[in-house]
Amino acid sequence: MAFSKDLKILFPNYSMEYCKGNVHINEKSPSAKVKEIIWTGSDFHKVDSTVVKDMTSFFQMAGSPEIFNLDCDGIILFEKDSQKYIFFSELKSTFDTSDIFYAKDQIISSYLKINMIMHLLHCYNYNDFIVKGFIACLSPNMSFLRDLYKEQLLKSGSRYKSDADFAIDLCYFSKRSTVLQPTDCFKLKDLPLGNTGIFKTMEFHYIEVPIGKSSVTVDVNAYI
Repeated sequence: MAFSKDLKILFPNYSMEYCKGNVHINEKSPSAKVKEIIWTGSDFHKVDSTVVKDMTSFFQMAGSPEIFNLDCDGIILFEKDSQKYIFFSELKSTFDTSDIFYAKDQIISSYLKINMIMHLLHCYNYNDFIVKGFIACLSPNMSFLRDLYKEQLLKSGSRYKSDADFAIDLCYFSKRSTVLQPTDCFKLKDLPLGNTGIFKTMEFHYIEVPIGKSSVTVDVNAYI
């Protein structure tokens, strides 16, 4: 894949890196408890996250719907066994319903914008890629889990129940994952997006960061 080189030609002021063997995604906030996820097991194209943040400024000035106004911590592309992947990573300090749901929207927003950029490249076909989102944070505490079960009892169709269902899928399913379609995202409903502008499905994963640790290392082979 020639993405790093091609993106660097189109956007020379951004850092589009080709990383051999591992790649680091960092949370820059000094108050963050989870500061880093290190992906291993492949060679990676790392997209400069500031290009997405700068696109966010455009959508904010345009008055676009809220889903266009967010961004995640890191975007990587890689290829394994002839299959291409895009992984989106978001780091959170706590496993809280609102934070987890917000992280989901940050990842979706980042996909919308990076997909727009990638369509400028002759080497990009969105159908060639499997898209996955990863939320890395510390373990949920017991009081949160009690509140989560209460929220799950809310009326079907409630935004808070959807938040709770999404968090429970990530927290309790054996694979700690769930698959969403665009229609599962409230903020995408009724938007006039074409087929090439949005994902068909996106798989989300929870990566638990051990208590006392601010960094976690993950092998991509565990998620392909």
